[in-house]
Amino acid sequence: MAIARSFAVHPNNDSGTSIECQVHLDQIKVMADIGVHASEMGTFQPLVIDVCLSVIPPRDDELCQTFDYVLIARHAGELAASRTNLIETFARLLAERCLQSDLVLEAFVQIAKPQAMPDCMAGTRIRMRKR
Repeated sequence: MAIARSFAVHPNNDSGTSIECQVHLDQIKVMADIGVHASEMGTFQPLVIDVCLSVIPPRDDELCQTFDYVLIARHAGELAASRTNLIETFARLLAERCLQSDLVLEAFVQIAKPQAMPDCMAGTRIRMRKR
């Protein structure tokens, strides 16, 4: 089950403060045909994905003013449906999809691949920012 949390530094001119706003979706579980080793080809295996997006803080209490975290899970699921060699590529593609939104300033994606190594958790992390 994915866990959603909401929390980009943005000036709040009304009160003289700044606001940092992020949207998180943690522990997204997908099955993906991913890996470069012969034993991984054509075999779906689990990925556990955490995504944290720095977003422009909403001015009003309206979903259209922030990034809907349902889209994060949808993007992850769509990427999992395609063959990928590297989890680094998967993470980059997921971050790029999220950054397509005008509301997203930065994307942090962490992916764990539980079956990659015995007795430990293999994975990757990527952070992408708009210029």
